[in-house]
Amino acid sequence: MIETKRLVLREMTDDDLEDFYEIFSADEVGRFIRKMSHADVERYFLKKKQKPKNPHSFAVALKQNNKMIGTCGIKLNAETNVGTLSYVFNPRYWNNGFCTEACKAVIKYAFEVVGMDRIEADCFENNFGPIHILQDKLNMRLDITKTREELNIFTHKITPFKFFAIDKQDYLKNNFLVK
Repeated sequence: MIETKRLVLREMTDDDLEDFYEIFSADEVGRFIRKMSHADVERYFLKKKQKPKNPHSFAVALKQNNKMIGTCGIKLNAETNVGTLSYVFNPRYWNNGFCTEACKAVIKYAFEVVGMDRIEADCFENNFGPIHILQDKLNMRLDITKTREELNIFTHKITPFKFFAIDKQDYLKNNFLVK
């Protein structure tokens, strides 16, 4: 568990099912990742119990009432010691700094507790919110050496991705996350 000023990053539980559904059924989220029906969410929770847990993946809940407002985590490639950051937040809580707060806490945890060497993230090139967070709020650098395109299920168009990264040395040098 990780605590920040306003958030608790903790393991997701069955009690989070309705909050998870609220996030993944939102049209704003569905523009960039697959929207989920209630039945999809129920299947996801059942499958989640059968898989090994990612110890670096968290439900993001408000401290004041434990409502899950998002997910944030890092998938570690143990061979390279590089983590991939991902997050999804309930649109009702966008533009309040919650995503940045959670991501900073997870990045700090990844570098200082887990000992990762590098953290990467990607998003569709037309998904300007995450680009702003990754580049401007988390100080991740655009990585032009990587390329990938995928079908955006909302627009039904092949869309390029942008890749971002921060190395442990840059994190330690800038010390921007430690507050």
